[in-house]
Amino acid sequence: MKKLNKVPSYAINLEKRTDRKINILSEFENRKEFILTIIPAIEDEVGSYGLWQTIHSIVNLANEECLEYVLICEDDHQFTTSYSASMLYSAIDESLHRDADVLLGSVSWFDQVLQVDKNLFWVDRFNGTQFMIIFQKFYQKILNIDFYKTDIADMKISSLTDAIFVMYPFISVQKEFGYSDVTQKNNEEGRITELYRLRNEKLMHLDKVATFYGLFS
Repeated sequence: MKKLNKVPSYAINLEKRTDRKINILSEFENRKEFILTIIPAIEDEVGSYGLWQTIHSIVNLANEECLEYVLICEDDHQFTTSYSASMLYSAIDESLHRDADVLLGSVSWFDQVLQVDKNLFWVDRFNGTQFMIIFQKFYQKILNIDFYKTDIADMKISSLTDAIFVMYPFISVQKEFGYSDVTQKNNEEGRITELYRLRNEKLMHLDKVATFYGLFS
C-alpha cells in the first residue's frame, strides 16, 4: 500500500466533449493536492454501462499500483466554495479511521443518512458519482462484480457496501452543460443544481440539530 501525500485523481472524459475537458482541467488547475490524469471514457450505447467500464478500468489501475485510495471524477464535477484541501484530507483520514469503502464529495439523492462527525455523514444508497474516492479494501469487490446494462453505477456501488460516507458541506456539484452523457432525465435545465441544493440543505438541518445537542464539536 502506498502512503499518499497527494490525491491520485482520474477524471473521466468523452474525447468529443471538449467543453467538459476544459471544465475539469480548470477545476483542478493550481490545486497542488491532486495528481490529475484525464481518462478517455469507454463509450457504449448504454451510457451507464460505459461509465462503469471506465470506473472499473481506473480501479484496476489503482489496484495494480497498490494505491491506498483513488479519486474518480466525472468531467462535470465542480468544486463548491466550501472546498478546501484541509477539509478533504481530514475527511479522508476520518473515513480511513471508520473503515470506509467510499467517500463522496456530495450526493444528489440518498435514502438513509446518519451524521457520524461534524463534516461527515454515513449514507446507505446514493446518486452522484462525479467526485468519488474509492478505498483500497473495496477494489476487489468492484473488479469482481458482474455489471449488466440495466445496472446503474451508483446503485451498484450502494448494493456492494454499507461503508459509504459523504462530506458535509458538499465540496462538489455537477456543473450543468444542458445535456447529460449518462442520464437523460438530468437534461432538464436547473434540475441537477436543485437536487444538490436540497440534499445539502437536508444535511444542514440535521447538522444544526446535532450542534444544538452538542453531539459534535
